[in-house]
Amino acid sequence: MAEPVAPGWLDELDLHVGPPDAAMGTRSLDPDRWFLVDDGWEAQRVEAARLVADERDEVLVGTDDPSLRAAVEDLHHVVTAWLGKSRGSVPPVVTDPRDVLEGLAATRLLVADDLCLLLPGPDGWVLAAGCVCFPSYWRPVDRIGGPLDGVHAVVPGYPGTLAGRVDAFLGRLRPGQGVWRRNWLVHDVADLHLPRWVEDVDRPTPVPEGRWLRSERQTLVRLPSTDAVVFTIRTQQVPMGVLRARPDVAGALAGAIRGWSPEQRAYKGAAVDEPLLAWLEEVAAGR
Repeated sequence: MAEPVAPGWLDELDLHVGPPDAAMGTRSLDPDRWFLVDDGWEAQRVEAARLVADERDEVLVGTDDPSLRAAVEDLHHVVTAWLGKSRGSVPPVVTDPRDVLEGLAATRLLVADDLCLLLPGPDGWVLAAGCVCFPSYWRPVDRIGGPLDGVHAVVPGYPGTLAGRVDAFLGRLRPGQGVWRRNWLVHDVADLHLPRWVEDVDRPTPVPEGRWLRSERQTLVRLPSTDAVVFTIRTQQVPMGVLRARPDVAGALAGAIRGWSPEQRAYKGAAVDEPLLAWLEEVAAGR
């Protein structure tokens, strides 16, 4: 079977050498590209619907904040408006109006992106609700209701200066204004839904066959009628072997990994190891 074609989003990856700067790395969001409709759009929507049905308590979480209902309704309005403009139609949505989280799940299933609602609190911005079907080794239930510095406490470089900058940035976002960024990870299992480390895998997995390059395209958009900010997460991944067609990206990826601190290497996980680095450098060298 032929390998998938190297996707265009490889050119959006931040592959600078060295540890990340104390900055968010965001870019202005083109409203027409809030959501990316690609070959994986429908399949991911179907898988998300299955997870909401079968793993509801794992993927759908929320607080009892009294302002959450208005934020969920605000989000549903802007998502359906975007779909109506960009897609020409919106799938029908039937929900129980008494169930705020059901409303959030219904909106999530209209798109391929996971959706998190952030609300301002006395100690900073709080993760107030989320429908997160494709987490990468974290559980939404463990982080709901917490401030963002707690949500990202395990991310090297986040606590402290960057946490303060993120809170201030969210406060400055104007209604309807948005930004986007893209991260990247290496996994040694192909599952999209990964709330926990998968134990029953024969590690180390082979390179490149047992590795996947995974990326999250994340957006932050201030909703127009409430104080909420929506954080969207679109997960995309390809087999690592596609980099044979992009030796430039393979080389940049290896260079970036070589520049990581020990803390970053530990955070990125066991799928990033010397066999992977050796393979990337061989591809970059044309071998």
